[in-house]
Amino acid sequence: MRDDLVTTSLFFEVVLYHEECYARDLKGAKTFSLDNQPINGISGNFGVVILLIFVFVWMIVADGGSKFVSLLAIIPLIYRVYSYFAYERYVEK
Repeated sequence: MRDDLVTTSLFFEVVLYHEECYARDLKGAKTFSLDNQPINGISGNFGVVILLIFVFVWMIVADGGSKFVSLLAIIPLIYRVYSYFAYERYVEK
């Protein structure tokens, strides 16, 4: 089921976990390579929406070359879209 799937990032790779395995083994371990935050789910979607709002506001407010710095905030969106198209759309609801 899609609710049992947890995707997270490990270095630059999206990694899949079952919800129970993620909760038991990884939830408390926050390292440089493992962010500990799920890409999918409510928190991942909420974070992407907040970052998109930030990018649009920054592009309007900022001047000159600093506008391009806001494009770094699009990286979590790329992870989220990749997670959906590579894994989540194939899992039954």
